[in-house]
Amino acid sequence: MNQHLQRVQQMIDAWKQLDVDGVLDCLTDDVEYHYLVGHRPLIGKDWVRKFLNKFGHGQSAIKWRIVNHASNGDLLMVEGIDDYLDAEGNHIRTPYMGVFEFRDGKICGWRDYVDTALITMAKAREPFPEWLEALVA
Repeated sequence: MNQHLQRVQQMIDAWKQLDVDGVLDCLTDDVEYHYLVGHRPLIGKDWVRKFLNKFGHGQSAIKWRIVNHASNGDLLMVEGIDDYLDAEGNHIRTPYMGVFEFRDGKICGWRDYVDTALITMAKAREPFPEWLEALVA
């Protein structure tokens, strides 16, 4: 496993424990995080901390995982599954792509690509599309 993939896995392991400080330890102080590409990025650890505290509030059974990855120098791309129970007990499962940029061994850029319609469906407790089951199994 390359060092960048190890760092992202360290961050995932911290998030599974809702250890916000552990996540932040993997980031540079000036990190630029696009939680949803197309929305304004979160700049710096303080802003990311505020977001993670709000986003993670009430989450449980977190099974965030990487399925595939590719790297080129200080760039790592991952394909994975975000899988957790939200504060209302909704089972959220969605495929995602993440792009991570590194500086001095830490994440300085982070972009997540997620279909928010799937999250909306899960929160409404609508059935998960059958044709997506293979991607999230």
